[in-house]
Amino acid sequence: MGEFLQHLTALSLGGGLVILVLMAAARLTGSRYAARWRCWVWLLLCLRLAVPLPLLPQASERAAPIQLPTVEDRVVLQPTPSPAASASEPGPETQPSPDPAPEISAPGALPKEPFSLSAWQLLFALWLAGMAGVLAWGVVSHLRFLRYLRRWAAPVGEPEVLSLYNALGDKLGLDRRPRLLSCPGLFVPMLAGMFRPVLLLPEERPAGDALKYSLLHELTHYRRRDIFRKALALWVRAVHWFNPLVWLAVRWMDRDLELSCDEGALKLLPPEEHAAYGRTSLDAVCPPGPPPPRPATGPAWRGPPHAARRPHETGGRFF
Repeated sequence: MGEFLQHLTALSLGGGLVILVLMAAARLTGSRYAARWRCWVWLLLCLRLAVPLPLLPQASERAAPIQLPTVEDRVVLQPTPSPAASASEPGPETQPSPDPAPEISAPGALPKEPFSLSAWQLLFALWLAGMAGVLAWGVVSHLRFLRYLRRWAAPVGEPEVLSLYNALGDKLGLDRRPRLLSCPGLFVPMLAGMFRPVLLLPEERPAGDALKYSLLHELTHYRRRDIFRKALALWVRAVHWFNPLVWLAVRWMDRDLELSCDEGALKLLPPEEHAAYGRTSLDAVCPPGPPPPRPATGPAWRGPPHAARRPHETGGRFF
C-alpha cells in the first residue's frame, strides 16, 4: 500500500511537470502548431495518468554495502486499554494475586490482535474517499441530466432541419448518427452521450447558416469520438483529485478539443464561409440577445443548472 501511494505521488508530480511544460509550449508557440497535435499529446498524457501502476516490472535491487535503518510504518490508531484492565495490574505495594487458571482455547483458534491503522492506511483511505467523491459527483450529474432529458427532450420533426442534418452526416461520411432531439434550457446545440449519443438542439435554435455550422461542429465532435476523451479526462481527474495541475490540464484539454474540432470543420467548408463560421462560434460563446426563457412551469421546473450553460462552460456531457 505504501509503495502504491508513493508511485501515485511520483506519477502525479511527474505529470504535473509535463502539464506545465505543455502549457508553456502552447503559450510560446501560439498557433504555429495545430490544436490537433496538442490533443494527441493530452491524450497520451491522460492514458499514462489513468493507470497509477508501474508499467514495467521492477528490477531486483541488490543489497547495498552500507545498510541504513529504515523507518517502519508507524501505527497511528490503536485502542487504549480499559481502566479495569489497568487497575488489575499489580502495583508496587500490592501483593500479586495468584495466577488464574489458564484459559483453554478451542483447537485451531487464532489469538485476537487489537485493531490498528497505520499512516499509509489512513492516506489510502483518504485518497479513495476523494476519488469516490469526484466519481460520485459525475455520476449524480449524469443521472440528473438523464432525468432532465427524459422529461423535456423531444425528437426534432422539422423536415428542413432533418434534411440539413442528414446532408451534413453524408458529407462527414457517418454511417451511424446520433439522435436529433430538441431540448429547452440550451443556448446552442450540444452533443451528449457516450454509449447512446444524442445531439441536442435548443428550442430557440439558430436559423440558416448558423444552424448548419453548429450541426457541423457537433457532428465533427461525434466523428472524432471526443466524448471518450472527455470521459478519460474525468477518470484522470478522479484518480489525481489532489493535484490542482490535473484539474487545470483538463480545462486546457477541453479548450484544445474545441479548437481542433473547429479546424476539422473548417476543412469541410469553402474559404468564403470561414468568416461566417467564426462569427457563429463567437455568438455561441457570447450570444447577442438575452438567454432563452425556461419552460413556463413555475417551481415545478427542476432542470439541472448545467443544462442552461454553453458547451464551452460544461466541456460537453461525458455519458
